[in-house]
Amino acid sequence: DGKDVTIVACGVEVARAIEAASILAESGIIARVVNMATIKPIDTALLKRCAKETGAIVTAEDHNVHGGLGGAVAEALAQTRPCPIEFIGVKDVFGASGEPEELATAFGIDARAIAEAAKKVISRKKKS
Repeated sequence: DGKDVTIVACGVEVARAIEAASILAESGIIARVVNMATIKPIDTALLKRCAKETGAIVTAEDHNVHGGLGGAVAEALAQTRPCPIEFIGVKDVFGASGEPEELATAFGIDARAIAEAAKKVISRKKKS
């Protein structure tokens, strides 16, 4: 549980999201990490609660950002509780071969990229 931002991740990005939460904690940002093991059906009630309690969402997936976890989260929240969202995933470019962590850094889906996206989305939250 965290109060400042929710990071919704799937697959290998869950471990990177947990690492990102540790990076954020060093700056005093308390992140909630959700392991979204299934995208269809997506847990709309959980997402709505996270949006209400943290007010900002980052999605993290290890493939193209189009048509995946980020889109499903955005659709669910648009219908229930809209809030700022940042999307971490491959930005519609050709893939490459290499070591997994090197590729994660190259494509901007590593823990540091998730942490930076969290800081960015927090800055867009409504102040209440």
